[in-house]
Amino acid sequence: MADLLNPDAFHHELDRLEHWEGTTGDGISRTYEFDDFAGAIAFVNQVAEQAQRENHHPDIKISWNKVRLTYVTHSEGGVTQDDIEQARLIDEDEEL
Repeated sequence: MADLLNPDAFHHELDRLEHWEGTTGDGISRTYEFDDFAGAIAFVNQVAEQAQRENHHPDIKISWNKVRLTYVTHSEGGVTQDDIEQARLIDEDEEL
């Protein structure tokens, strides 16, 4: 598994991700907003496909037209570079 990011590395990486927030222990999170519930669920399904391909799964909170993703490597007890990379992949994926 990947090592936890130290606080300096964590803040450096977080600063490079737009709209993401968090702490080294709780994970990094971002909320996405859609026109309706169907749009939110379609997004979740796309994120789920990516998570399966990458074998790294976010915590997902769904409300009517909003989805909140949180990445944290539970087995390591905090944020690793894997979490940062997954957030970056979602932000760069034009289909999401």
